[in-house]
Amino acid sequence: MTRFPAETGTREIWVACSGGLDSMALLSLVMEFAGRAGISVGVIHFNHGLRPEARDDELFVAAHVLRSGLPLVVGQARNLRDEAQSEHLSLETVARQVRYAFFRRFLKSREQAAIVTAHNATDQVETILMNLMRGSGLRGVKGIPRRRGRIGRPLLQVTRAELADYVLRNCIAYREDPSNRSLEFSRNRVRQELLPVIRKLGGRGVEERIAGAGLRLAADLKIIDGQLDDLWSHIKPGKPGLKVERLLLQKSQPALLPHFLGRMIRRAGAVKQVSARVLDDLCALVGSPGERRESRYDLGGKLVFRATPENIFIGMGKKQSSSDGGVPEYQITLSDCGLYQLPHNLGTLRIEWILAKENLPEFKKRIERQRFSEIIDGEKLHFPLQVRNRRPGDRFQPLGLQGKSCKLKKFLADRHLSRFARSALPLLLDQEGKIIWVIGERLDHRFRITPESRSFINLFFVPQKLPVFSEIN
Repeated sequence: MTRFPAETGTREIWVACSGGLDSMALLSLVMEFAGRAGISVGVIHFNHGLRPEARDDELFVAAHVLRSGLPLVVGQARNLRDEAQSEHLSLETVARQVRYAFFRRFLKSREQAAIVTAHNATDQVETILMNLMRGSGLRGVKGIPRRRGRIGRPLLQVTRAELADYVLRNCIAYREDPSNRSLEFSRNRVRQELLPVIRKLGGRGVEERIAGAGLRLAADLKIIDGQLDDLWSHIKPGKPGLKVERLLLQKSQPALLPHFLGRMIRRAGAVKQVSARVLDDLCALVGSPGERRESRYDLGGKLVFRATPENIFIGMGKKQSSSDGGVPEYQITLSDCGLYQLPHNLGTLRIEWILAKENLPEFKKRIERQRFSEIIDGEKLHFPLQVRNRRPGDRFQPLGLQGKSCKLKKFLADRHLSRFARSALPLLLDQEGKIIWVIGERLDHRFRITPESRSFINLFFVPQKLPVFSEIN
């Protein structure tokens, strides 16, 4: 806490306060520190407008700040759910984007101000575990950064239990967010189901140790970033995006290449951290010196990777023409349950847990009425998943053939689909490359539910390019 203002020359500390336990503890700690250091304190609150209680949270923070005699700045958002749907992003991602955009606008008007948030060691552990399960590289495994610009997180080595104890001892009032108890969200499941096991196995101080490992990885990444700067001088602007000479990347250190491509993706406008698996795929497409084969990889969010004989391009992709009778190769990675927009305007895929077995009959009835929906055994599904169109040699085990394997090419030929429909038809694959679902057509036998199944996942696809799917009966 004491080093952050000194390092940045800060004269004002603004506490991002939601009214919850963590942020109310942070506000009290900052006021203690600022009183000794002679630094002014303010409070900044952002109302996302996503819960009925959000207005009460805002009023609670305002009343507390008024009693404390501190300045208060409030921001509000509207229609975030509609924005998330239109951008094909998770609600959590859009909320974070809007919140931090508000913070950055505020800091732009106050040159000697810094904002601190209440992210703590337990948040850090949850983030690291979730990114590990997604297959993230070092940038994901390092977790939440201690500081980004003038936004700092001074509690990253303090656990939530320690903050709760501090709040209790000092009789600090706070607001409870009921959504934190819902198992609908992956982070809450990690918090309530996985973390207790880790605490039991790791013993006292395990959260601090894991959070500390994330901070040490962040320090190591600074060394890597310094080496990337030399390569970065060769980047040229694309339309719109970034490009670099392909041979230069082919001759660079293999260990640096995924970090460099990751930086290109972030600077080109990605809103999510891509997985290590995706970066490995892109490195393979860059190829070895002399490789000139052209390729394209859909990164989601309208962002594409494209390899030409001379250059590597990452940026916003152009709409593909189907005049040649086929759709180009495409591939996206699905890091977790959620809603995903498929390339080429094919449609949206939703993956969701069926939280209780008693809800299964209701989902089965829904599937009987819907053409593009399936239920699979949740214990057989391991993220990250992939959606792509077919490749030479693809095989699967169509449901109904008792586990017998067949070539996807023959299966689709028997369906009498046009070349365009066959090239566009999306396939859902697991992390080992096994086909889970020929979307809208047939489930794989290996992922079916059985009497022994204990958890269930619903797959639901909404096609947008109807002429493609109208051929599938």
